Amino acid sequence: MSAASAKGSPRAGAQRPAISARQKLVASLGVVAAGLLAVLVNVLAARHYHRWDATYAKLYTLSPPTEATLVDLERSGSDVEVFVFIGRGDPLLSSVRAMLETYQAKAPEHLVVRYLDPDRDRAEFARLKVELEVHADKAEEGRILSDAQIVVRHGKQLWYVHTEDLAVLEEGDDAKVRPRIEQALTGAIRSVLATDKPRLCFTKGHGEASIDDPEKQGLAVVKNTLAKDNFELASVELGKPEATLAGCRLVAVIGPQLPFKKGEAEPIVDAVKSGGASLLLAAQPDLDLENASIRPYPHGLDDVAALAGVALDDAFAVEEDPSLRPPNDLGLVFFAHVHPHVTTDELRKAPEAKLTGGEPLVPVAYARSMHKLATPTPGATQAAELLVSSERSFTLTDVQGFLTSHGQLHRRPSDRQGPLDLAVAAERRPPREGMPPVRMIVVGTSYPFLNAAFYDAAPPSVLARKLGMIWLSWLTARPPILDLPPKPSVQIALHLTEDDLSAIGRYVLLYMPIAVFLCGAAVWLRRRSTEAKRVRE
Repeated sequence: MSAASAKGSPRAGAQRPAISARQKLVASLGVVAAGLLAVLVNVLAARHYHRWDATYAKLYTLSPPTEATLVDLERSGSDVEVFVFIGRGDPLLSSVRAMLETYQAKAPEHLVVRYLDPDRDRAEFARLKVELEVHADKAEEGRILSDAQIVVRHGKQLWYVHTEDLAVLEEGDDAKVRPRIEQALTGAIRSVLATDKPRLCFTKGHGEASIDDPEKQGLAVVKNTLAKDNFELASVELGKPEATLAGCRLVAVIGPQLPFKKGEAEPIVDAVKSGGASLLLAAQPDLDLENASIRPYPHGLDDVAALAGVALDDAFAVEEDPSLRPPNDLGLVFFAHVHPHVTTDELRKAPEAKLTGGEPLVPVAYARSMHKLATPTPGATQAAELLVSSERSFTLTDVQGFLTSHGQLHRRPSDRQGPLDLAVAAERRPPREGMPPVRMIVVGTSYPFLNAAFYDAAPPSVLARKLGMIWLSWLTARPPILDLPPKPSVQIALHLTEDDLSAIGRYVLLYMPIAVFLCGAAVWLRRRSTEAKRVRE
């Protein structure tokens, strides 16, 4: 042994220093403190439970209406059971389970979820099938198929959620699906919790938009949305003797194209004044092409509009500000400013409002202007502006010039200068003690309620339909109506061409093995040049 090695080696027979009692105590206290810290962290995590949505499209982030529903469920103490009849091999199960876990995080005490595979738990499924009135059949491969994938129960109230309610397969070359799990679950919970169904009456017989019309100018989407929110919708033709508005929570007149005859609007006025019904009047103007004029209506609706303290103009609103209208447009389609009000404050928080610099701009098309009455209506508050055009707008009354003009529209001396009121809100004293105030909204366009606004995914249309749903919620004095934002589409299949398959084969069979071989050769050469040299030295 060399002197250097002998000098560096530990002394033979040397003993390690003894550990003192103080050091043992400190080490023990450290272990105990670490254990207590772990317990406290777990307690805090259990009390302040939170889930993060890591998906790119935020598929499992709950919307405000859903959160409000779950908070009310937990506060009221009502128990709601959710039975999930989806097999383990179904790809839909993972999405439903993740969404229900988010629901239970908001309502852990009163939302009970049970998962049952009809193919594995056949005995339990047979019992619940009778109890929940679920119909089931066998497929050719022996699997059990039920007519409801999810059943929501509260007491004796049942609501069934089908496969088509959970996801919508989009047409096209790419196989994409749009999830609707949140809409289905929240709608089912609200449906079983409902104790009453307020009656909403939509007038017809004067060319109004129909709640049964699925076309762009209809109201079928609004009808389905309100029905899932436990409202009872009815179409009332006021011209018939048996027509009545008794018991209506809301009277809606949307887009009439024919004048109301004398006396036909009196039931609307009586329902508001005596019955305490809320009022929604969407009266946009309509052209009479034969006579080159605006149709004579709102003759017969003047008394209805006066309930809110306004008078409807027989004119279109025209916008001259180029920043508020599409290029090369006459100004009949433009963006209106949203004024602060309890019905518009929520709109400013919408993500679509950030695209316009924080101020929401709502699109209006061929809108009717209105003005406040000089003498306030007895029993009603001063009308508050909701939608207003800019100072560069004016009222168009010369329809003949509009039809024959091929250039830009310009204000005439007889036209009223902007800003113009396009929508107002007002309240009236209740007809009887203990009733809530009567709420009224008069708007010069029907677009926020039409199917066209719901079929268009552009941010301005999203803002318009959100505003329409907020107005309906305010008029019916109910929580936010179930108008959940649609989730983005998800790719569920991969289409590969022959060229794509050839490229994948080259990568897997040629490029990847060559890359691994080159990496291994580089490591071998590196070790050969360094470790071999160290061994020789």
